[in-house]
Formats: sequence, C-alpha cells, structure tokens
Amino acid sequence: MRTELRVFRVRQKMTQAQCAEKIGVGRALYAAVENGSRNGTLAFWEKFKNAFDIPESEIWRYTQNDED
Repeated sequence: MRTELRVFRVRQKMTQAQCAEKIGVGRALYAAVENGSRNGTLAFWEKFKNAFDIPESEIWRYTQNDED
C-alpha cells in the first residue's frame, strides 16, 4: 500500500473515483496504484503531480510502496 498517497487523498476529502477523475485515469487504475498492486507509470505520476500542483521535489513521497 502507498499510505502517503491514501493519506493525501483522504486529506483532500476525495474518493478514489474523484481523485482518479481529477488525475484523468480510471478508478481501477488509481485504486491499484494506491493499494500498491501496480506501480503507476511516469505518465500517471506526472498527471498526479500536475493535477494537485505537487512540487517535483515532493512527488517521490507518494510513489513509495510501504513494502519498499
């Protein structure tokens, strides 16, 4: 699981579906990335960063799987 990604989403008061829509990906893909079963492509993380205006220097926090 990517706890930081989940915490971020919850703090934004968004569901997985809402977050996925804002990023421009499907809910199933977003859920898979959040729960750690998929890594997410560079394009996914770029869309996430841009959608939420996350600084380049902080994006790594969300990409880390708790098991890494």
